[in-house]
Amino acid sequence: MQNSKKYKLYKSGKLWVVGAVAVAGVTVSANTTQVSADTVSNADAPAVKTSDATQNDKQVQLTASSTDTTTDKVTTTDTTKCATVSSTAEKSTVPTMAGTSVTQDQAKDAVDKAQDTVKDDAKTASDAGVDVTTGKTTDVTINDDNASSKTDEVLSDLNKQDQAVKDATAKQQANDQAYQTATTEKTDATKQGQADLDNATSDLDKQVDTTEKAGIKVNVEVAQSSPEYKDLSGLEGQDLLEEMAYNINLYKQSIADGVASEKNDTETLAKLTAEYQQKQADYAKANADRDEAVEKGQSDLNNATSDLDKQVEASKNAGLDVSVEVSKVSPKYKDLTGLEGQDLLDAMAYNLDLYNKAVVTGVSTEKADTETLAKLTAEYQKQVADYEAQKAAVDKANADKKAAYEKALEDYMNGTNHTTIMTAQTQTDASSGQYQTFMNATVDQTKGEFTLEHDMNDGVHIIGHGVLKGKVNWKIVSNGDGTETVTISSIELYSYTYTNAYQNQAVNQNINFHVYDNDGNELFSVYHDGNTTFSKTINKTAQINKTFKISPNETSPLTQVLIVDDNWIWNTHGQVSTHIKNTNVAPKTPIYEQDPVKPTAPKATVHHVQVVAPAKGHEPAVPVASVKKVTVADMPNADKPQPQKVEAHYYNIKKTPKVEKTETPKAVETASILPHTNANESQGGVLLTAMAGLASLGLAFGISKKGRKQN
Repeated sequence: MQNSKKYKLYKSGKLWVVGAVAVAGVTVSANTTQVSADTVSNADAPAVKTSDATQNDKQVQLTASSTDTTTDKVTTTDTTKCATVSSTAEKSTVPTMAGTSVTQDQAKDAVDKAQDTVKDDAKTASDAGVDVTTGKTTDVTINDDNASSKTDEVLSDLNKQDQAVKDATAKQQANDQAYQTATTEKTDATKQGQADLDNATSDLDKQVDTTEKAGIKVNVEVAQSSPEYKDLSGLEGQDLLEEMAYNINLYKQSIADGVASEKNDTETLAKLTAEYQQKQADYAKANADRDEAVEKGQSDLNNATSDLDKQVEASKNAGLDVSVEVSKVSPKYKDLTGLEGQDLLDAMAYNLDLYNKAVVTGVSTEKADTETLAKLTAEYQKQVADYEAQKAAVDKANADKKAAYEKALEDYMNGTNHTTIMTAQTQTDASSGQYQTFMNATVDQTKGEFTLEHDMNDGVHIIGHGVLKGKVNWKIVSNGDGTETVTISSIELYSYTYTNAYQNQAVNQNINFHVYDNDGNELFSVYHDGNTTFSKTINKTAQINKTFKISPNETSPLTQVLIVDDNWIWNTHGQVSTHIKNTNVAPKTPIYEQDPVKPTAPKATVHHVQVVAPAKGHEPAVPVASVKKVTVADMPNADKPQPQKVEAHYYNIKKTPKVEKTETPKAVETASILPHTNANESQGGVLLTAMAGLASLGLAFGISKKGRKQN
């Protein structure tokens, strides 16, 4: 029969358990039909007895693992209970006896099976981490006489080895389980504790950020919590679990204390922030109220001052002597130093009331000054208007006089006013008596054209008249001081006309008329008898070129321009001369009218009122806060358990060949290891094999069922 064990980790409720299941197998050789029933060995009986599943299949129970977070989530208020672990191993299933009267083959088979069990258990141990070393194989020679005793010795030793292997395996598994449990519980506790602490720290960090954004300086300290953990060096199994549980509880308490400390700092900081923000809000409101009142007050004063300044400018433009004085009003405000919150708001309200009243008074003062100045200005403007009206009349009259004088003076200084006089002087033989004649000359003052008239006397009547027409050319230039420069340049002869009035009764009718220039050159002559009217065109010019400077009211010298001979009975000789008189007259200086008396500009003083604004509130003192971030020192790690060490050594069973006898061998008896049933041996062997198989299955079923009850 062959036994093997398998270990399975499974949960029973919240507990992790490890169980060993023994599986028994019965192996029957194919030649069992040759074994006599009388030689049945009881070697298999102990093997079946030692595989008592009820007794040896013990379960190792551990505390619930914190990895089961869905049902056992640890909080900082939990207390970790110590887990338990057992290293008690199953009893070895290797038989210690082979039974009596065993053959060499049976002995070798029993040892080989036992060694297979030890090897399987050694492999299981090695897989579990046990350091299994294999010693030198021992050769054991057996014969028919010592097969039973030698086999018992070997089996007893293999049983001890197998038990040692099982003990090492159980202890290795217990130590590993304790290490895993301790490590898992430490990891879970650390994870949960750090999460709790991180949450508290995160809340604290958020509050610190909020507080710093509110303007508060926050000093953040890091406080290291170092619990007095127990040293886990070299601890294994239950000792490790107990010390780890102790350390975890210390760690949890430190975490709880740290979380409580950080929560308290968070709440305290939040309260401080709220109080500071309220103070800031009160400070802002106080200053906002102040700024609003000052802005309005300043606006009211500025408007009143602007109106007053406009009136001052208008009054100054009107000629008033206006001076502006500044009146500064300083109400007795309350000192705001150190005031915060409602105290600041109340004090500011008091100060603003004083300020507003002072502003109202100042505005009233400036309005009164504006009205008074406007009235005074209107009165003065009325006086000025009357004065200006009178002065305008005087100015106009004087201006007219001045203009007339200046015009007359200009005319006088630059005038060419003159009178041209042309005369005809005759030296005649008949200036008197019966044949008396005359000659007259006239001149156009504007054009300079002249007419020279003479009569024709036949001794009885004036029979006709002769008219010589022409033009005296002159130029008169003002010298700018009232004097004139006169130039007589030439004389032009237009025509001569004779008009008959009576029949010529004189005997001598040889009338002739001659005109000469100053040099005696004849310019014109005509011969007639006086009885007919005629006209002659002359169109001749004679140069004179005489220049004179004459002062006002002065006459130029008489200048001859023509010589005229009127020849008949008595010759009439004459000269035509002209002279020019400067008729410029210097104007008299006008007598101007006196100006009216100008009104005296009044003097006035007005006031610009300035009201000292109340001081702003002082910004609340920025508090300085200190908080602590708590860190908890890590728990020491459990040492990984050292591998258990165990040694196994095996045997090489050497059989001694039998000495063959010469006599004829007897018939082979039925298989010796099976009970004698008086039945056919082959049928009995098959039946025994089936029963052994059913027994092994029943044992396995019972063990498996027992294991399942732990779930």
